[in-house]
Amino acid sequence: MESLFGKNKERRPGGVLVLYTSKHGATQRYAERIAQPLDALVKEAAYAKADEARTYDAIVLGCPVYAGKLKGLDLLADNIQTLKDKRLVIFTCGLYDPAQEDVRANLDGQIRAALGEAADQAKVFHLRGAIRWSSLGLMERMLMKAFLSQIKKKAETERSETERLMLEAEGGALDFSDEADLDAIVRAARGGAEADA
Repeated sequence: MESLFGKNKERRPGGVLVLYTSKHGATQRYAERIAQPLDALVKEAAYAKADEARTYDAIVLGCPVYAGKLKGLDLLADNIQTLKDKRLVIFTCGLYDPAQEDVRANLDGQIRAALGEAADQAKVFHLRGAIRWSSLGLMERMLMKAFLSQIKKKAETERSETERLMLEAEGGALDFSDEADLDAIVRAARGGAEADA
């Protein structure tokens, strides 16, 4: 599944390729919003090929966080020697607040483990996502219930703000997404100065 933003349907060399992995839609929504001002091709990372990615000047990759693990780094990780000279921009999308040092360190560590030294060349941004119980499959609901039961065992004073809000939203929806953070990603994809993520 892919879509092309902008008026030009003919592919010219260079430009920006925006890839994403998304199970429930938050990472995809971010990817599509990022692609619009860049007039970029946006597609699911599972359908992208390294040969195609090589023809772009910049690659933006959106990776969701499931149970603390980043998903969707495979294309870059498997082809990093070929793609490391591209402008690489990675954004993560998860529920936990990346302003928390341990959350950010965990995500940055996973990127470094996947990309090695090439991670130093990538511009990395951490965004917050959303969860909707109605979009969860049976196994995901069971995992979420188990996760929430672990949170309930903590003393209230030991729960993070995100954990407190997750408990309140059980069975409903929780959305932390904020498109104000996307301008810095667009600037990084263009090769301009970017704000701190």
